Amino acid sequence: MAVEIVMPRMGLTMEEGTVVAWLKQENQTVAKGEPLLEIETDKSTVEIESPGEGVLSQILVKPGETVPVGAVIGYLTAPGEKPQSSTPEPTQAAAPASNYATDRSVSSAALKSDLSGAPAKVKASPAARRLARQYRVNLAEIVGTGPGGRVVAWNVREFASQAIDAQQAQLVRVSPVAQKVAADLSVDLSQVKGTGPGGWITRTDVERSAREAAVGATAMQPPLIGEKIALTRQQKIMAERMTSSFQGAPHFYLHVEVDARRLAALRDSLLKRAKERFGVHLTYSDFLVKYCALALRQHPKVLQQWAGDGLFQMRNINIGLAMDTPQGLVVPVIHDADQLSLAEISRRRAELSERAQAGKLLPQDLELGVFTITNLGMFGIDYFDAILNPPQAAILAVGRIKERALVEAGQVIAAPMMTLSLSVDHRVLDGATAAKFLGDLVEYLENPDFAQV
Repeated sequence: MAVEIVMPRMGLTMEEGTVVAWLKQENQTVAKGEPLLEIETDKSTVEIESPGEGVLSQILVKPGETVPVGAVIGYLTAPGEKPQSSTPEPTQAAAPASNYATDRSVSSAALKSDLSGAPAKVKASPAARRLARQYRVNLAEIVGTGPGGRVVAWNVREFASQAIDAQQAQLVRVSPVAQKVAADLSVDLSQVKGTGPGGWITRTDVERSAREAAVGATAMQPPLIGEKIALTRQQKIMAERMTSSFQGAPHFYLHVEVDARRLAALRDSLLKRAKERFGVHLTYSDFLVKYCALALRQHPKVLQQWAGDGLFQMRNINIGLAMDTPQGLVVPVIHDADQLSLAEISRRRAELSERAQAGKLLPQDLELGVFTITNLGMFGIDYFDAILNPPQAAILAVGRIKERALVEAGQVIAAPMMTLSLSVDHRVLDGATAAKFLGDLVEYLENPDFAQV
């Protein structure tokens, strides 16, 4: 019995994925759980394990191709067995039926007949049977392309799409992600040629169309000195998210300076002990995560997120830490940071940083963040404002610790000072609420307690 290899859903927001590389070739033997291929999601590159054992008898999706979640991208079979399907098959979750249209005039009688059940002799997958009931089509009238002639979900979708009235022929088969990207890039979907399964328009198709349109417009302009640099997938996603955030969320900013003398002294006193006892190198980012977590616990309103017609209260204190990588900016998340010791935070931060630099972050490393810290102090930056990381309501921008003038007991002294800027979504938080949170954070940083870490 053939085993389908499908494009997995590797995150809550994933709608499609790109095959980066197959780690096995056709006709090679594969063990269950053995690394089989790498895929790229909208957040990271992930290594996928084999769902079963056997021979990789057929690869349906080549490196560089993008398909919806649930699409069949290959087959594992027993030695000598050959699958009959040659078309990637999206599951029911791949796209709503309303996004499908026929490019041929076909009678809609099949949709109108009462076909609540299918003869027992029809071989069909469970997903195909569910779709047949949903679309009210007769499985007996569908030619199966699955193993042994089995009717699969893709066959049902194609049959249903062909039975839609010819009046609907102008509708476009497009994934939800591609629809959103098309809206953001002002791309006319009727002018885009789909290269996905069954003529689907994918994100890649929309982006290619946008690039071609830009090149055409540029061709009418005087030549420029230089060359265009293609963005990585992560850079594209980040650009889209930041544009949407800056244009959609009304930002306001709060700025403070922090007397970092005691914080610096505490870090210095713990460096050697943390290294010897826990094998970690404490950074100021570790302290920031720890004290932000404690302040967030005191101010749960900062965990709220805008939900269109109201607010959504997040419970877990999962803090994202912005990191610069060869692939672009990423924001891995330290989950339940308020439940971790300083050493545990430091170890988790180091692990995430190592995976981020190697491009090996897992989808769960990037999900469910409720607050973000972005620290540019190591780059010599004194002060900056950050753009919100949607759907989060606040992000903390941290500048370098530098000796500045400080008035103490009527005397001007030089002291190590840290600058903080809190960017806030005004739909979620007002100035007073955000100021109270920032005030308590400053209190933690200026009066760090060994017992807290």
